[in-house]
Amino acid sequence: MTKKRIMFSPVTRLSGLLSVEIVMDRGRVSNANASGTMYRGIEYVMKDRHVTDAVYMTQRVCGICSLAHGAVASYLLDELYDNELSENAQYLRNIMLAADFLQNHIRHFYFFSLPDYAKMPDQPPFQGQNLKDGRLSVQDNARLVEHYFRSVLASQECHQLLTLFGGKAPNQHSFVHGGVAVAPTADKINQAMALIGNVHRFVKECIIPDTELISRVYSDYFKLGQTPKRLLSFGMFRLGSKNQQNLWQGGVLTGNQISIPNLQLISEDVTNSWYLPVDGETLPAPHKPGAYTYIKAMQYAGQPIEVGPLARMLINGFYRGGTSTMDRINARSLETLLITELVIEWLGKLVSGPPPIQQKERLVREQAVAATDVMRGTLLHGVNLRGENVEKYKIITPSNWNFSPKDNKGQLGPVEAALIGTVIPNPDLVNTVLGRIIRSFDPCINCGTHVMNAKGDVTHKIII
Repeated sequence: MTKKRIMFSPVTRLSGLLSVEIVMDRGRVSNANASGTMYRGIEYVMKDRHVTDAVYMTQRVCGICSLAHGAVASYLLDELYDNELSENAQYLRNIMLAADFLQNHIRHFYFFSLPDYAKMPDQPPFQGQNLKDGRLSVQDNARLVEHYFRSVLASQECHQLLTLFGGKAPNQHSFVHGGVAVAPTADKINQAMALIGNVHRFVKECIIPDTELISRVYSDYFKLGQTPKRLLSFGMFRLGSKNQQNLWQGGVLTGNQISIPNLQLISEDVTNSWYLPVDGETLPAPHKPGAYTYIKAMQYAGQPIEVGPLARMLINGFYRGGTSTMDRINARSLETLLITELVIEWLGKLVSGPPPIQQKERLVREQAVAATDVMRGTLLHGVNLRGENVEKYKIITPSNWNFSPKDNKGQLGPVEAALIGTVIPNPDLVNTVLGRIIRSFDPCINCGTHVMNAKGDVTHKIII
């Protein structure tokens, strides 16, 4: 018998709970099921709450990128209340969002990805490291390990920058509808300049050369983990009094063609997901036969599509490359550098003064959709209201797209497509090769919140 079924569970060094089951056929991955085992129920938590709670409640979706949800919820509320934003408010908002990007990207490269390529010290938390394919020289390896520990301070400084204007991190308090509730004083601006200066130097002196080194030594990963060239970005870093402009443009990249995103072309399929349609909603069904994940199959124009830093860099012309494992790592590192430069520019334009916030009190719409790119890709929030309270809330996170299961036509989600066809040269390298491919997408399965009873079954009762 040539086929062998392998369960890679849990996939470690990521946010959340992920398992991947593969079928090996003569050293080649012939099938893959990516299973997100966390159920996201924040939409149900939001039901019947006052709509302004969205900024705070949705940040509880995930602790590592909480501001992303607060930002999109704020854009949503700006639309519902028809707020007008000042330039100072937009600069402050973008600085905070950028700071959260930076802490995430730095941590992803060093904490999540680097142990796939470098030999770490034989001490906690690295004891028993399974690095079967280490290729770095002793000197290069030592330098990257040193940078690993320096990255702790760099990511901390990103959070310090965020808290100067956001109050705290995670789950900031000041990026709200109508602007920003914290005053950008001269002292805070100076402190922020010092912090981003440190982070910029770290990115330029460590992340960029470290990425170039790994790309060179592990160049075969430019051919592994490839996906079809279908990528999506909603654009990001809002400008304009009505959030109508994106500094980085959105787009749908298909082959070499770029088109403008149309939110009406987004759909979802639950054929292989633990959900059942009930009265126009999809309710959790953890014992559904044949299903294998709580992640729905998200599609654009009827097809799976990849999101993330690689999509943004390709669509905006900042990066030229393919859709491989190493391309994703390169694009994320490049984006990290570009964002540090933007923060320096915005801080230079920021004017010290009172909190730049002006909230309107009367709703002008009963429903709205807000979408932007965040750390791992596209993020969408949508709401229908009854009065001022939420009747229905919808969230589509980046990992919904990248970790989509097969749909009713058998179309593969991006991660499963990246895995299938991979040749494993040695049985001992299964977890190594698969782990490198999977982690290049920066998985965040924490975008699932579930309530369970003592038997371990997902319940319909919402406990606050």
